[in-house]
Amino acid sequence: MARRRKTQELRTTVRLGQLTVPVRIITERGRRATIASVRQRALYIRLPYGLDEAVRKQRIAEMIVWAEQTALEKPEAFAHFAGPPEAARYVFRLGEEEFGIEVGECAAAHHKLEVRGEGELYLALSTRDTRPNVTRVIPKLLAKHFAVRELPRVAERVRALNEAHFQRPVRQVKLSDTYSRWGSCSHKGNISLATRLLLAPEPVLDAVIVHELAHLVHADHSPRFWAEVGRALPEYKLYDAWLKEHGGKLRFTPTPVT
Repeated sequence: MARRRKTQELRTTVRLGQLTVPVRIITERGRRATIASVRQRALYIRLPYGLDEAVRKQRIAEMIVWAEQTALEKPEAFAHFAGPPEAARYVFRLGEEEFGIEVGECAAAHHKLEVRGEGELYLALSTRDTRPNVTRVIPKLLAKHFAVRELPRVAERVRALNEAHFQRPVRQVKLSDTYSRWGSCSHKGNISLATRLLLAPEPVLDAVIVHELAHLVHADHSPRFWAEVGRALPEYKLYDAWLKEHGGKLRFTPTPVT
């Protein structure tokens, strides 16, 4: 397979219902097919290098139609592009904890989150950010904050489950604010988990951890891999089903206080 190399990237937006969605149109050498994918930051459209301009425009239009249809049939796929309604104060729950969130402004180049006290957070939104849906950054700031706070606990859970069932070397554990997958495992023993799993019941988080740890034994999704998962967690299918049904609702979106 030819190695893919980006030769051009154009950034724009598309209106999908009430949402303004960022679009990144990327041209790549070595690519044969045009594909579109919904990621955390944007709708990505990837095109082969060397297309005739008319064909290029047609394929982009086809991918936009795909996005429009997907937004109608699976609105949860684009829900993370919608920020919460503007408010001066929000509340947010993580497990049994409730947090009050006060919102203000700052002239700094970047948005800031501060801990003001027990269960109290302060968000300073940068006045330099002129993008539409500026409240979109609020879930991202909350995800980053709680990822830092909860990582030691999650890393300890990864190590405990590994010791109980796999006994394989684990180098690093991290939480990533991703919407493309629930977890990943590198051949070097690095485990990455979606920060959104902090919002799921603990057994669901454990199930994803077990899934990724099993990849330290079998890197594929062969029958041997699933046998390894089942050995460590016989009821894993129940938690997979839970994620399929409820996973789209796991978002760091606070509730406005009116």
